[in-house]
Amino acid sequence: MVTQSPADQPSQTLLKPPRLTLRHALFLDLDGTLIDIAERPSAIVVPRDLPALLMRLQIFLGGAVAIVSGRPLGDLLVYLAPADLDIIAEHGAVVKRRGKPAPAPEAIWPESWQSRLQSFLDDHPAAEIEYKTSSIALHFRREPDAADAASRLLKDLVSEAPAGAEILPAKMAFELKLSPVNKGQAIIDLMKVEPYRRRIPVFAGDDVTDEPGFAAVRAMNGVALPVDRAFGGEPRLVRAWLAREIGIKGEAAA
Repeated sequence: MVTQSPADQPSQTLLKPPRLTLRHALFLDLDGTLIDIAERPSAIVVPRDLPALLMRLQIFLGGAVAIVSGRPLGDLLVYLAPADLDIIAEHGAVVKRRGKPAPAPEAIWPESWQSRLQSFLDDHPAAEIEYKTSSIALHFRREPDAADAASRLLKDLVSEAPAGAEILPAKMAFELKLSPVNKGQAIIDLMKVEPYRRRIPVFAGDDVTDEPGFAAVRAMNGVALPVDRAFGGEPRLVRAWLAREIGIKGEAAA
C-alpha cells in the first residue's frame, strides 16, 4: 500500500499553536519540524541550543515531552545528546523511555534484499539508502530522476514482505515500513502512562508519516500542528514558538 503524500492533500487554513501549560503533553517530529531537511539524512545540522531547549521544555512540562521520528534510535540519541528524552523512533517501532537503557536493535527486513538495494545504489550513486531495524528508506533528493526506480524497487520488495508492510512517500524519499506500528499508535500508548496520562496531547510534524500522529491526537481532543499550516513550513519558527513558551532566547529559537 502507498499512502497519500501531503502534497496531494487539499490546502487548509493556518493554525495557531497553543500556549503550553502543565495540562499538555508535547510530541515533536525532528526532520522538517525541529530541524531543516538536508540533501541526505546524514547531512542535517542540529542547532547548538536545541538539546538544551528540549531539556528546558521537559522540565517546564513535568517530563511530558517526546521526540517522534522516523529515524533510527541511535541517530536520535547522537543528534540530541546530552538531552535524555522519551523517544519514539522508526515511526513507532522503537520506543526508549527517559532514564532507561536503549533497546537493542534487531533488523527484521530480509538480508536477501541487500544485493538488490546495492544494485539500486550502483545505478543511482547520488541516491542514499537509510537502513533501520524495521524499515528501509530510499532518499533521492540529490538524484530526483531516481524516484521512479526507487518506487519500483520498493513495490517489488513490499510484494515479498509480510502482510501489513507499506510504502510511505516522504519528502524526496520512499520508505518501506515492515512494522504495523505507526506514530499515532505509539503516541496513544505513551498517553496511557505517566507523565502523559490525563493530559492534552500536542503533536507537531511535517510529513505524511506524521498523519497517523495527527489523527491520534485529534481523537484524544488534542492539538495537531502540521508545520506547513502552523509555522509556514519553517522549523526555525517551531523552535521560536517552543522557546517563547518557556521564556528563553538563543540559537535554537532563531
